[in-house]
Amino acid sequence: MDIYHYHPVSGFFVAIGQADPDPLENPEGDPSLPFLIPAYATTVAPPEPIAGKDRAFRDGAWTYVAIAPPVEEPDPEVFPPSSDDVDAERDRRIAAGFTFEGVLYQADEEARENIMGAHKAASDAMMLFGAEAGNLAWQQLLDPHAPAEFKWIAADNSRVSMDAPTVLRFGYAALGHKSRHIFAASDIKSMSSIPSDYASNPAYWPI
Repeated sequence: MDIYHYHPVSGFFVAIGQADPDPLENPEGDPSLPFLIPAYATTVAPPEPIAGKDRAFRDGAWTYVAIAPPVEEPDPEVFPPSSDDVDAERDRRIAAGFTFEGVLYQADEEARENIMGAHKAASDAMMLFGAEAGNLAWQQLLDPHAPAEFKWIAADNSRVSMDAPTVLRFGYAALGHKSRHIFAASDIKSMSSIPSDYASNPAYWPI
């Protein structure tokens, strides 16, 4: 016996199935005797489908229901990139680090603050105590208990020895890294419209 399944909430037609004979009252499957009809199914055949409408079983009978128009996904072009998006990409690129003398260094906010502190110390050691190139113990000129060799930890966790003039250049490199990205982001935001590939196109950002 054919049965017609419908959705438990909307009542919309789902599929045609076959009912099982009642094992107690109709073990032989006699069409005139009871069959098991599952929930959300009926023996009443739905009407023929028509364009623009769906068939729904409601209040014991089939009816036609207008098909709701599909929900349109927002067009990405309707929501172009914003200045905040560019700023977020700028900050991500700054924090990704910079290369100094062939070595990659971290450049998140805390790292930049530490670099500027070292830069100031190296400048003081040079101006006040005449720290020279090649003197890796220059920090002891400021603090006798400082390590005998000044080192900075690179992004790969290796340790790089630096004299005071090198630390001075290191600080300027970090400053330049941040400054170049700030100006690049400003250039992007100054365009008549922010390009959709502002984040992926390397032409917009410092190398």
